[in-house]
Amino acid sequence: MAERLQPAAIGFSSHSGWAAVVCLDGSGSSPAVIERSRILLTSAPLPREPYHDARRRGLEEAENTVAAAAEEARSLAVEAITRLVASVRARGYELEASGVVLGGGRPDFTLSQALSTHAAMHGAEGWLFREALIEASQKCGLKAVGVSERELPTRAAAALGMSEQAVKELVHEIGRRHGPPWGRDQKAASLAALVAPHSISEETPRP
Repeated sequence: MAERLQPAAIGFSSHSGWAAVVCLDGSGSSPAVIERSRILLTSAPLPREPYHDARRRGLEEAENTVAAAAEEARSLAVEAITRLVASVRARGYELEASGVVLGGGRPDFTLSQALSTHAAMHGAEGWLFREALIEASQKCGLKAVGVSERELPTRAAAALGMSEQAVKELVHEIGRRHGPPWGRDQKAASLAALVAPHSISEETPRP
C-alpha cells in the first residue's frame, strides 16, 4: 500500500527576475520548513527589468520585449514549481497550494502608462513576475492565491485562528528552527504559504 502523502504549501516573495521560496508542511500550528530556495524568473539575453529596458526602445520592440519576458517568466516558474513538487513529494509531501506575495499598484495598465514613470515601471515589473508565479502554480495543479504584503499577518491570523502577534512569533520560531537566512522575503513567503491552503477559488485574483 502506497504511503499517504502529507499536505504542504508553498509561498513566493518575488523581485525583478527572481523569487524567494519557502515550502511549509501542513502541520497546523507548528509548521516546519520542507524547502527554502530562490528561483530565477529571467535569464540572458532577456532583461531582468523588462519595462526599464523597453522604455529605451520603440513601441513595437518594447511590446515584444515585455511579452518575451512575461513568457519566459511563466516558463521558468513552471519548471521551478515542477521541480519543487517532485522534490517535496520524494520527502513524503504533496504540494497543494501556492501563495504569492503581492505589492501595491494595479494590473490593468497600458504599456504607455507602465513606461510613464520610474515607479510605474517598477510596479509593472512586479505584476509581471507575480502573475507568472500565479499562472505557473495553477498550471502545475496548485490552488493559487495572491495576498497583499500588508495584509499577510491579518490573513494568516484568520487562517490559523490566532492573533497577529502569535503569527509573527510563529514565523520567527519557524525561522529560528530552520536557520538563516530568514529575512523579510522568507517571512513574507512563509506567511503566504500559511494563508494559501485556507484560500478559496474566489480569492484567486489576477495579480
